[in-house]
Amino acid sequence: MFNILPSYSYHWIIFVFSVILVGFYNDIFWSDIYNYAIIQGNENYFFLVVLFFTYVLILSLCIEIVSFYFSVKFIIGLLIIIACISEYYMNSLDISINSMIIESLWHTTFREIRDFLTLGLFWSFLFYGVFPLWILWQIKLKKTAPFLKATYQKFKVIGVYFLFIGGIYIIWGGNIIFAFKSSKAIIYMTNPITPIRSSIDFGLQALNPKPRFINVGLDARFNQKHSRSNIFVLVIGESARAANFYLNGYYRDTNPYMKKLTSLVNFTRFYSCGVITAISIPCMLTNYTHKTYKNRHQSFYIDNIMDIAQRVGYETYWISNNGGACMGKVCERIKNIKYYNGPQDLDGDMLVEIEDIITNAKEDSFLVINLHGSHGASYYKRYPSGFEVFSPVCHTSELQKCSKQDIVNAYDNSIIYTDYFLYQIVQALEKNKKFSVAMWYLSDHGESLGEYGEYMHGGLPYVLSPDVQKHIPSMIWLGKGFENDYNRLNAQKDKKLSQDYVFHTLLDLLDIQTKDYQKDLDIMNQN
Repeated sequence: MFNILPSYSYHWIIFVFSVILVGFYNDIFWSDIYNYAIIQGNENYFFLVVLFFTYVLILSLCIEIVSFYFSVKFIIGLLIIIACISEYYMNSLDISINSMIIESLWHTTFREIRDFLTLGLFWSFLFYGVFPLWILWQIKLKKTAPFLKATYQKFKVIGVYFLFIGGIYIIWGGNIIFAFKSSKAIIYMTNPITPIRSSIDFGLQALNPKPRFINVGLDARFNQKHSRSNIFVLVIGESARAANFYLNGYYRDTNPYMKKLTSLVNFTRFYSCGVITAISIPCMLTNYTHKTYKNRHQSFYIDNIMDIAQRVGYETYWISNNGGACMGKVCERIKNIKYYNGPQDLDGDMLVEIEDIITNAKEDSFLVINLHGSHGASYYKRYPSGFEVFSPVCHTSELQKCSKQDIVNAYDNSIIYTDYFLYQIVQALEKNKKFSVAMWYLSDHGESLGEYGEYMHGGLPYVLSPDVQKHIPSMIWLGKGFENDYNRLNAQKDKKLSQDYVFHTLLDLLDIQTKDYQKDLDIMNQN
């Protein structure tokens, strides 16, 4: 059936499938470019044609460079699979497949993967993956010329592509560059170029030589104000955004439990270090800041707050319901580690063990709890049925198929369940009369719930990410023994703060003295 097609030459196959990849696997890219053309005026529609042709030429050139007669079908087939899967998630979640997403996928557990294996993905893979692959494999390649002639033809084709691309750049290059500068997010939407480039970036970072380990707080010791033992609980939430917290002015009562507490300091303008867990958790627990945490593996090679707390004498715990490993290896040197990773595990399943540790503590104890919290896309799975306060809810991980209100309902229910979880920890701490007790809750990053068509988090670099993915909830409850800290913290509750302050504020709250402490990054010592 394909004998009539003029695509026997593998050079033609490359060009034709480049047209297909650019035209049918780049919905988000063309949507953004189209919006740009609308803003610039109708006369710029010709620009879309020029850009389409340029994109095809660039992709064809790349495939020509890396392929030969015997490998062209394999390479195009691989690109189709990458583009097909990327297209589905880029379109359904309105994200790009950047290196942060690749990092997140690297750390994704099977429990989390299951939420993304949807019927929509199956049909998309069938239509955009299997069908084009079948066509590709049916096409018969014309026999290649002798080696020297084939090599000459290859270089001639590559030369033609360079010539056309160069000509377009001379005539329209300024307009193309201006378009990408005007909407920086566009460059992260090219498919399959962006997923491949992001994977290469991630791989290169992973292959970098291991740096020397940096010890922090080797001189750490308890300071003079440490007159009685502490139990301090740090709870790290997941995908909770400040905009949906009643304590931050949200119209719904999503904090029915924590709002009862009188010795609670709620920070209304607190921001994350990153927009994915793999960056934000390591960043907040080390003495790095948003500006200095430039490599996702930096936390592998430096002491963090748990290392220092354990060194001075705290019985230190890492208890997690959010994946089978601690992000950035922050708990690698901690003695007490426990994971709750079953498919049906809820955050509340950790409460029995946490309450037992608090009740039976015999020495200074520092607990770091990592929640599954409001992890998408299946928000409805993050809480038991008794916490479905708002309904109807979105009962699928294919969020684009749900109304925004149904998504928000499920999400808000997960926030209420987190609020309940935190309150239970406070209740357990209050029952312990022997220790000074306190709890600090903050999320790792925020979440998009369909605003501007974007879902979840991490789809764009930090600077381009929406505020809801960066503005996070943060609240500290101060119990017996921490009363003197209330006024100092409460004075800062409406100032703009971030996870940059977590490490040094914890040193202060844990009564730890070290030369590595920085007063200007301690919330309690701000002017």
